[in-house]
Amino acid sequence: MRSVLDDLDRTILGVLLRDGRVSWKDLAADAGVSPPTIRDRVKRLQDIGVVQRFAVELAPSAFGYTLEAVVRFRPLPGKRHILEQQIRDTDRIVQCDKVTGEDGFVARMFLKDITELDPLLESFGRMATTNTAIVKTSPVKMRPPPF
Repeated sequence: MRSVLDDLDRTILGVLLRDGRVSWKDLAADAGVSPPTIRDRVKRLQDIGVVQRFAVELAPSAFGYTLEAVVRFRPLPGKRHILEQQIRDTDRIVQCDKVTGEDGFVARMFLKDITELDPLLESFGRMATTNTAIVKTSPVKMRPPPF
């Protein structure tokens, strides 16, 4: 994929990562090309799968979520598929990865306060054992791969 991207593509991606709502005009000015060229390049980046979507990032605290937890789920025998569906259906789980090793899944969830943790985890008790850590800070937020 790296060979498909040229310097203009990298400039466009850098600007879009800083501000996904930037106008074509401003993006073109930053990149030193015309707005039609920018539109074509962004469309091409979408068509080849480099740009997958444009998104809004919400502040969990704006909705009263003051804690974030990382939960490792170790499925009980024969319960992996049921556990996966329960994880999908739990709206407090905002991200989850299916992983190798003893844990089957590693998830992130938001909590309004610590009293919400046990009831949420207890709902998984018949499917998995859990190991939980409360997030203190995130020195590296989710970031794009180097390009």
